[in-house]
Amino acid sequence: MASPIIFVRSVVEETKKVVWPNRETVIRHTVLVVLTVAVAVLIFAGVDFLLQKLVIFALQ
Repeated sequence: MASPIIFVRSVVEETKKVVWPNRETVIRHTVLVVLTVAVAVLIFAGVDFLLQKLVIFALQ
C-alpha cells in the first residue's frame, strides 16, 4: 500500500491538471440550473394543484 504522502502528492498533481471553468461559464450554468429548477417547481406545483382539485371533486 502506498504511503499517505505519495497519495497526497498524486492528488495535488492531478488537481493541477484540471481545467477549471471561468467565471462567465460558472455564472451561465448557475443561471441555467436555477431557471430549470424554477420551471420544474412550477410544473410540479401545477400538477399537484390539479390533482388536488380532482381528488376534492371526486370525493364530493
